[in-house]
Amino acid sequence: MASSSNKRHCRDSLEMSPEKALKLFDSGGVLIVLNLPVGSVFGIDMKVYQVGDKFLGLKMIPPGLHYIYYSAVSKDGCVAPRTGFFYFFSPQEIVMKKWDSSNEDLNSLAPSGEEKQRIRENLQDLDKNLGAYPYQTLKEWNRLTCNISESLVSRLQPTCGTVSSVTQLIPLSYPTEESKEPDSTSEKRFQSLEDKYLPNMKQVPGTEIRFTEIPKNKYPDGCSAAQITMHNMDSTYVLEQLLEQYQNKEDIIGELQMAHVCFLIAHVYDAFEHWKNLVQVLCSVDSGLEKYSAILKTFLTILHYQLKEIPSDFFVDITSSNNFLVSTLQIFFENVKSSNVNEEFKKFVDNFRKNLTKTYKWDFEMIPDDEQPVVVEL
Repeated sequence: MASSSNKRHCRDSLEMSPEKALKLFDSGGVLIVLNLPVGSVFGIDMKVYQVGDKFLGLKMIPPGLHYIYYSAVSKDGCVAPRTGFFYFFSPQEIVMKKWDSSNEDLNSLAPSGEEKQRIRENLQDLDKNLGAYPYQTLKEWNRLTCNISESLVSRLQPTCGTVSSVTQLIPLSYPTEESKEPDSTSEKRFQSLEDKYLPNMKQVPGTEIRFTEIPKNKYPDGCSAAQITMHNMDSTYVLEQLLEQYQNKEDIIGELQMAHVCFLIAHVYDAFEHWKNLVQVLCSVDSGLEKYSAILKTFLTILHYQLKEIPSDFFVDITSSNNFLVSTLQIFFENVKSSNVNEEFKKFVDNFRKNLTKTYKWDFEMIPDDEQPVVVEL
């Protein structure tokens, strides 16, 4: 976001009539960012910039949810891990942040109503130092976040208010004495050194994303062996336990979207693991297909847009060369095919499968290696 090209950025990102641009300028939100070091990375939603020496923030921010993130650069050129925060902008809202070099973070400022009014009246003067919101990415952003409510963000985001791409750890306890067990193997020697020199670590309280815990118990108490086997294959019971933890059943889709944004844009690996686990729960529903068909239809629609933003080889496990999405969706497609769910839903799912096959060349007919018949040589 070099300051010398602010006007060019505005024209390139908007590609709209002067009348519409002026309307957005007057009605959009404004994010004032002070003292962010030159050369730092700064982004909003799906657009990333590099900060110039005259950068003072962003203008024309549409109302609704946005994710703002940054990686400050030090004097010697070292780039900090990505940090960001979710924020719901109201029309014409002015938000102010100031870089604090002591804690290396953006601190919130609370300007008075009079100060905000003065900023709003002087926006024309600030225009050359404010980057325009990248409207060419707004449609994609809305598709990725359309089910994330403000209440859900409040419940899931870290209590510290920011999301960090790097897990922040503190010592839980320190080693008190050396291990006296014989170091008979390299594994034991390594464990002995670990116990001797490394403290027991835990994540700094308040910095973790508070994702809904997926129930570990996959079946009700008192189940027979046959019922336990059935529940291990059919995630309907787990899904129902999950849904009880939300204010609205649709919030499970919002959490799926928030996890996706947190790993795609915030670069949080734990968010990918949670997203993956939610996908597996939703794709393993069998007996509840008809009851939860509306949620599952929304899920497939959201998954369609999520996959468009991720490289198709991202899901391939390096060690096994198996795409977890292919095997997971294959189970879902088979469950739908053999179910009594209505034909409209079956047709929707079949079209989704055909689209994936055409777009990504994923084979949902191939039998997994662990299910292949075993050849016994006599």
